[in-house]
Amino acid sequence: MRVMRCDLTDRGDVSRGVTRRFIALGLSAVAVLAVATVAEASCIYLPLAEKQARADVIFDGVALERPTATGVQRFRVGRYLKGSGPRVVRVQTGHRVRPDGTGSTSSIAIVVRKGERWRIFGQGSARKILRTSVCDGSRRLAR
Repeated sequence: MRVMRCDLTDRGDVSRGVTRRFIALGLSAVAVLAVATVAEASCIYLPLAEKQARADVIFDGVALERPTATGVQRFRVGRYLKGSGPRVVRVQTGHRVRPDGTGSTSSIAIVVRKGERWRIFGQGSARKILRTSVCDGSRRLAR
C-alpha cells in the first residue's frame, strides 16, 4: 500500500483557491438573482394608460402553438380591446425555440406556452405580424 503525503506548509495557495471558489459562487448567485429582474430593468416605466395609447392593437387571445424558430406565434383572438383584425393573429414574441430544442430569448420577450391566455399590446397591423414585449404591456391572463 502506498501512502501519499501532502505538504500544506504553504497554506497561501490553498487559501487563495478557496477564496476564488467562494467569489465565483457568490458572483454566480448574484447573476441568477439578477436574471429575475432583467425584464423589469430593461423597460422604461410607463403607466397603463400610456401603454394603451401607444399600442396599435390590444386583444385577449389564446396561444395556438409553442414558441417557434422565428419567434412568431399564432393567437386565436377572443376579443379586440383596441383596433380590429382577423380571428387568428401572428405575433412576434421575441422568444425563439428551434426544433432541436435550442433557442434564444431577450430580456423583454414574452414567453408564451400553447393554450395560455394573454392580453397582447401590439405594434403594427393585426393583418400582418404584430410586435410585442413585456415593455409594451403584454401579459399572461389568469385561466
